[in-house]
Amino acid sequence: MISRGKRYREVLSILAKNGFGDIISRSLFSRFRNKASSQAQRKADRWIRFRKALEELGPTYVKFGQILSNRPGILPDDLIAELSRLQDQVASFPFEEVKQIIESEFGKPIHEVYPEFSEKPVASASIAQVHKAKLPDGQIVAVKIRRPGIEEIIRADVVIMKDIAKLMMRNEELSSLRPLELVSAFEKTILAELDFDKEFRNLRKFHELFQGDETVKIPAPIQAYCKDQLITLEFIEGIKISRTEELKAAGYDLRLIARRGFDAFFKQIFEWGHFHADPHPGNLIVMPGNIIGILDFGMVGQLSPADRSSLVEFVIALGRDDIARIVENIEKLQGSPIEDRSSLEKDLASFIADFGGQAVMEIDLNDALEKGRKLAFKHNLKLNPDLFLLFRTISLLEGIGISLDPEFRSLDVIKPYAFKLLRKQLDPRNLLKNKALISWAGDWYQLLQVLPGDIRKISAKLRDDQFKIKTENPATDRLSKQVKQTGNQLSKTLVFIALLVLGMYSMELKFPKVAWDLNWMGLTGFGLSFLILPGLIRSWFRK
Repeated sequence: MISRGKRYREVLSILAKNGFGDIISRSLFSRFRNKASSQAQRKADRWIRFRKALEELGPTYVKFGQILSNRPGILPDDLIAELSRLQDQVASFPFEEVKQIIESEFGKPIHEVYPEFSEKPVASASIAQVHKAKLPDGQIVAVKIRRPGIEEIIRADVVIMKDIAKLMMRNEELSSLRPLELVSAFEKTILAELDFDKEFRNLRKFHELFQGDETVKIPAPIQAYCKDQLITLEFIEGIKISRTEELKAAGYDLRLIARRGFDAFFKQIFEWGHFHADPHPGNLIVMPGNIIGILDFGMVGQLSPADRSSLVEFVIALGRDDIARIVENIEKLQGSPIEDRSSLEKDLASFIADFGGQAVMEIDLNDALEKGRKLAFKHNLKLNPDLFLLFRTISLLEGIGISLDPEFRSLDVIKPYAFKLLRKQLDPRNLLKNKALISWAGDWYQLLQVLPGDIRKISAKLRDDQFKIKTENPATDRLSKQVKQTGNQLSKTLVFIALLVLGMYSMELKFPKVAWDLNWMGLTGFGLSFLILPGLIRSWFRK
């Protein structure tokens, strides 16, 4: 069991040793302050020393720094740049401990579980390391084993981080960094990476989703060989996507790989709503046939259908410089009104002016994302953590794409992809699967049921001269004309909706299909509704 007091002393001593006694002092731990380093604290290399302190503190703090590096606007730019250099270069743990974990999980000697097992790991990171092995049936597999005691270390470190964050909240300057919010977001991410059962489910889901896709390979997990502390999966190998010279020498098409990688992730984000959220070069390999292999599903983001729809509309509005629609979709993504809408619209206009006049090839997407995140921070936009994971994912992909093909720009495919998805959403076959739309149609169906009775009541009152409108407006003739026009438009609208409802509900009837998976009644309903639609639109524009 990790001693919390001992870990506190270790953390604070490392911070003091690296010249951050002032932070410790402001956190009410002045007795740990390294007075000899007071001059060094004022030097320009303080963020380099801070990065080194995080690396010395271990995997929890390295991961925390990596996540903070994707939050521009919250921390100084110089610190962000330094944190982005953090790497998971961790020494492997001994084979004896690997053997002990395997035999404890399976209850039998390692050679009975894996007849062949490489003692030297093929990869080693902060959470786990990976070994190559062979199953009794001869299949070559990768065995990912969690570091011994890593969960206790991380949980203890998170508690310490929360305590320090609470102390930081007492200081006005430090509280502006939102320390508690940052630590809470980090806790969710790091604990998800520790959950090997969740990673197994992620692997299985994405393997199934990409079944039949000849451009992407996801290793299949071997369920009988997955336990709490280890995952066994299909072994795939290739060249790391960042090794461009090796890829060229092997004859791979780097431009095609860049496009395929982006397409694979856009499919995850916008079509499925589940996406691999850690596409750094170590997790992406290239296999024969320009196939992209995606590894490590410990960090996965999730977007609701509503968020995906709002993102598509946001991208389209951004492409049209439609500031009002951009703000509208930001509110949808946030789930609450903007605090100062006019101020945000003004900043968005400036943002669009900076990038709108540039050709796609000239736009630096990472720069645009960074400024966008700063904008979100300035206006206190409370987007859910998965959207920040999404921004990080796209930013990483942009960097990889440009390293493969200097002319690659993700914006080249983002807007066409958004329009493609919008067209797909408007396909009648997909409209029928839209639960919100079906609910809306049901509401209109109920309205149409009661509307004739209500109209009869109004007509009876009109006939009996009991229906009166009291008004002091002298332009009663004009008002009367407008009422008639509105009534005509309402009638046309109701007929249009009734035909749409007919088309939707007819799909539940087991009639023979005629065309586009529609039966004759559905085809009639949709066909007539779309015939009426142009006239309806013209009448509204005339009004």
